[in-house]
Amino acid sequence: MADQPGNSWPYIDQLAVGDRLDSFFAVRKVEMRHTRENKPFLILDLADRTGHIRAKLWEDADAHYRALTPGTVVKVRAIVEEYLGNTELKLHLIRPASDTDEFEADRFVARADHDPDTDWAPIREAVASMQHDGLKQLFETLFADEGFIQRFTLSPAGKQWHHAYLGGLLEHTASLVQLAQQLCEHYPQLNRDLLIAGAVLHDAGKLWELEAETTIDYTVRGRLEGHIVLGGEFLQRMMEEVGDELDEETRVQLKHLVLSHQGELANSSPVVPMTREAFVLYYLDEIDSKLNALDRILAKHDRAGSKEPFTEYVKLIERFIYRGGPATGRDDDAG
Repeated sequence: MADQPGNSWPYIDQLAVGDRLDSFFAVRKVEMRHTRENKPFLILDLADRTGHIRAKLWEDADAHYRALTPGTVVKVRAIVEEYLGNTELKLHLIRPASDTDEFEADRFVARADHDPDTDWAPIREAVASMQHDGLKQLFETLFADEGFIQRFTLSPAGKQWHHAYLGGLLEHTASLVQLAQQLCEHYPQLNRDLLIAGAVLHDAGKLWELEAETTIDYTVRGRLEGHIVLGGEFLQRMMEEVGDELDEETRVQLKHLVLSHQGELANSSPVVPMTREAFVLYYLDEIDSKLNALDRILAKHDRAGSKEPFTEYVKLIERFIYRGGPATGRDDDAG
């Protein structure tokens, strides 16, 4: 599989059944399976910045299983096939990428498509307009930490569902801050400063929950503890650093926003929302995350050139998503 000068390695969203390809992908998962005759073969989940695809390798499964671990960048030679209605790769050759291989530096993890300053601007403006001195002090301390700013700027907000790309956490946070401000204008009984603070900090734990190199995946702490616990610990440290500038009532309510923002115990929140601001933050988080995920699902549907009015079945939310377009049936004749 020698590199060919000028070759543009195809991305997953460019593949069609019947294509033969050489390309680079990142390994998300590798699993050993056996046929009925007990012959080993591998099932791999391969990814690039446009998506991921299942792949099968039938030859030398044992040796490749030892060589391929999640996060490994590989070069493959394969053909695109269809199996049980799904597109997958039949691998003929696969090897770890070498130092001499040439491919795009941002090939594997997608990045937000706009300048991060456009997301930081509404966050900083909202914080600067706060009336609560203790909360302002907390954010002045936080925003003075260049390491925090750099990590927050680049972090994804999810592994594969919503805002799952570099800069996704910042984009999601900026969106929630702006939504929170608009809602506070409509419902003046809300504590604006508290809600904005919760919007900025609700997902801060994802800085330690996720890592993004060749793929977005969970850290050890992220998988064992989760971003809500990690975010609550981080917030506690920040509040202790501010000291007496932040009153106890505000501390308790702000921490409640972080701990309850996923709304239900079944969604890993250790407590459910019990204040107006906590209810609002939960629903705004749901709206922004769901719309981002739906936009990405529909964009993938469009990139594939599908004329079907519905997307493929989305397992995570157990439904198809309607795109619209020409009807494929005769519902008008029903009955």
